[in-house]
Amino acid sequence: MGNAYRSPSEKLPVPFHGFFVEERDSAKTLPVYSLRLLGSDLAAMQANSWNNQTFPATLVVKQEVYDSVRIRVRGAFARSWPKKSFKILFEKGNLFGNRSRINLNSGWRDPAFIREILSYRIYRDSGAFSLNAEPVFVRVNGQFLGLFTAIEQPDKRYLDSQGISGAVLYKADSGNNVSDERNLGDANSFRQHYEKETDEEEPYDDLAEFCRDLEQTRKVKEFFEARVDLPRYVNFLCATTLCQNWDGYNKNHFIGVDRENSGKWFAIPWDLDRTLGDHWNGHFDETRLPLLLGIRDLPGVTGWNRMADRFFSDPHLRKLYKERLNELLESVFTEANLYPIVESLRQKISAAADMDHEKWRSAWNASRGVDEVKLFIRDRRVFLLGELERF
Repeated sequence: MGNAYRSPSEKLPVPFHGFFVEERDSAKTLPVYSLRLLGSDLAAMQANSWNNQTFPATLVVKQEVYDSVRIRVRGAFARSWPKKSFKILFEKGNLFGNRSRINLNSGWRDPAFIREILSYRIYRDSGAFSLNAEPVFVRVNGQFLGLFTAIEQPDKRYLDSQGISGAVLYKADSGNNVSDERNLGDANSFRQHYEKETDEEEPYDDLAEFCRDLEQTRKVKEFFEARVDLPRYVNFLCATTLCQNWDGYNKNHFIGVDRENSGKWFAIPWDLDRTLGDHWNGHFDETRLPLLLGIRDLPGVTGWNRMADRFFSDPHLRKLYKERLNELLESVFTEANLYPIVESLRQKISAAADMDHEKWRSAWNASRGVDEVKLFIRDRRVFLLGELERF
């Protein structure tokens, strides 16, 4: 946890600066993240956003002070946006709850500001591994910076919380869109397209072996039953279909193995901003992308995923997917279930979204964007129910 609350008159033990920001005039409906860092460091991050250099800062959240954190710009294409996204790194002795890192995503491309939050919720409620995500009001040096989405980082502490302590976790982050569980050959080749989140000093042999065996197996059903956390993976595929997450087939996901317990592989979603109607052509009303988008015969705009392709090649596994997707379309992915969640989010972000629009001069209208998300839920559900009848 952070240090105990200090009044404005007390000096914070920060060697390069001390500060306190009053929060009583902030948006009342959201957590407030108050950051302080040198103005020159802030300017350096803005000017050199493709650099991963970290800078010292202090963070106050809910009257907890986190001294000597480090901050840097995060993301891939998002680094080119005027409103940057950031990663905050905490010291071992002063963690953010039990987290060593947290991501502040700017939502620059999401007119609703809620797509990531709602999509992670859908993955979680579908029974897949997911991450905590919430809207937050961010200040830097006492000035409003924007409405952001705070997303936890999957790390060892996250794995502990999910009951898979000791799991080995890889981030699929290929710049060439080939971190799609294809067989890349020797283990060193995987280093170019995956980044280890745990056990960083160990080789990539387990991932190389899994992807090789996935490609070569002639008994697909038996392979998935023996080597993959099958219920979780089916839920992951179904949630991907529900959210219409087309941007995670060959990047923007994590894959890991529960090495110390079941020995089985699993997936975790990541970077869910291109979901819930967002389309690569730039509009937000796409609801009819196919159920099996992301396999060899139905590649997405960036390609297809080898693990999903092999899964859907087996009739028994396809049946598991169809049955589970139908269940979720009658429980999780309904207007009755999701509309109250969407409206609650609308109420929470409304004031901060207006301030963000004014500050960044964006073309989006948040309330209209939220309405588009609701229309997506309605129309996507109708489309998927029709597709399942013909599946």
